[in-house]
Amino acid sequence: MISQLDDRKQEVVRFGCVAVAVLVLFYFPALTGMMEMNVQPAALSGLEQADLVEALMAKDVVEQPVQEPAVPKHHALSVYQVEPGDSLYWIAAAYGLTVAELQELNNLQSHTIRVGQRLLVPIDQVKHYPAGVRLSQQEVEWLAQMIYAEARGEPYIGQVAVGAVIINRMLSPQFPNTLRGVLFQTNAFQPIQNGSFYNKPNETARKAALEALNGHDPTGGALYFFNPRQSSDRFMHSRPAKVTIGNHRFTM
Repeated sequence: MISQLDDRKQEVVRFGCVAVAVLVLFYFPALTGMMEMNVQPAALSGLEQADLVEALMAKDVVEQPVQEPAVPKHHALSVYQVEPGDSLYWIAAAYGLTVAELQELNNLQSHTIRVGQRLLVPIDQVKHYPAGVRLSQQEVEWLAQMIYAEARGEPYIGQVAVGAVIINRMLSPQFPNTLRGVLFQTNAFQPIQNGSFYNKPNETARKAALEALNGHDPTGGALYFFNPRQSSDRFMHSRPAKVTIGNHRFTM
């Protein structure tokens, strides 16, 4: 009788052990998952969270460095051939650069340039005008400056005519093919010699410059102009006249 009771107790103990093992096998992993799911960053202190975020960001930067794409400074380049009287200052100004930027673009170690030297220049801001020339915004301003210096007392159509003569010279094989070359040609324009070219133009002169650039030529292709009442230059008086506008006679 006692032996049977002992057997039953042993069976109950074995059954209990098996039951506990089953519970541990199935319940403990679920409990562990729930514990993992319930761990939130908020459980960390503010300083600990900041350190963790900083460490993760540093890890990302090291493992996956971000490389910014190179952005070209200029979208289009052209070649400029140095003419007599040119300087880095004037060439740079014409193309909207500083002297240092022009030097960097051409790997120049000094300010010295020679006639005929070819330089890379940006043409992002250069515009082609109906009159047949390509100018930067700075060069348009220089054209207006010369119109203002030469013809600010003349009627508006006479100011357009002065601009047209300058453009005609750029297009003629008898003269330099750049605006600065035409304006600074030796003894070509008195305002260069007396310094009045450097005065700021008014809006009328700027408007006249743009009208001439858009193809309006009241002179019919003239290459020269002068005031016959003030000039005794035999060369100018000997030129075949095209038209007289205001105080200026326009000639070939």
